[in-house]
Amino acid sequence: MIDEKSAAEALSFLIKKQRKALNMTQEQLAQKTGLSTRHIGKLEDGTYMPKFITYLKLSEVLKFDLSDVLMISEHTTSENEAKILELLKNMSSEDVLTSLKMLEILSKRRADQHA
Repeated sequence: MIDEKSAAEALSFLIKKQRKALNMTQEQLAQKTGLSTRHIGKLEDGTYMPKFITYLKLSEVLKFDLSDVLMISEHTTSENEAKILELLKNMSSEDVLTSLKMLEILSKRRADQHA
């Protein structure tokens, strides 16, 4: 089950990632959503969970939806895991398989080092 902390972390990751992907500053995002730059900063660092209307404004400007937030919050425990999940989502099946093989090699190497 999703909790507020993981939802806030997932949302902060998405806001920051999408804002940067759109080459937008925090100030520009604040202007487009009618929020303050300070508010955007708190959302991006995960210390604040927005009201629903604020979420709707952000998702409209930054082009993400609730399913993105849920997927990240349910399947990751860190920002790095969220980044990996986001990369995998945009890869071809062949690239996902190659990535899986690389991760298996790294995991086996780590297990061998600790054995």
